[in-house]
Amino acid sequence: MADGGASTYIFLATALLISGAVSAVLIAQYGDMTSAMEVERRAAEADSKTSFDYAGDLSNIAYDTTDPAAETITIYLQNTGEYTLDETSLFIQLNGVVVPDVDVSTTILPGGGDWGTTELLEVEMTGTWALADNSDIKLTILVISVTVAGYEGQDTQSTEARLNEL
Repeated sequence: MADGGASTYIFLATALLISGAVSAVLIAQYGDMTSAMEVERRAAEADSKTSFDYAGDLSNIAYDTTDPAAETITIYLQNTGEYTLDETSLFIQLNGVVVPDVDVSTTILPGGGDWGTTELLEVEMTGTWALADNSDIKLTILVISVTVAGYEGQDTQSTEARLNEL
């Protein structure tokens, strides 16, 4: 009987040591998981506070073809989110083809500054598309907010529009 008691205590002590080590690992993993969830929550919050919309008449987009080597399409975007948007971070696709940054110029209306809530952004795209008057085009635009508390929000919208040659 005396031998059984000592071995029981040894097994008990071993079990307690092992369970203590396992619980320490589980607590550390739980901490890592909650940190990752917090990062995802803040990123999702930034995305939810970042939005824009097309402004103006999409069935009457200005299309200037006076210089065939530098045709210009002009659209207007409005910041409808809570975060200020970064007008230099626009990613634009026209009919599925990326418009290079060097072919895009932007102006914040009415008087410059930041592209804050309710502000308009005039976007001029220059290229050689050789599109006909009243052509339907497909636009896809991605915008990114300025960094707020270490996070940037994103919003993407696609639409169809009709060109009106000037």
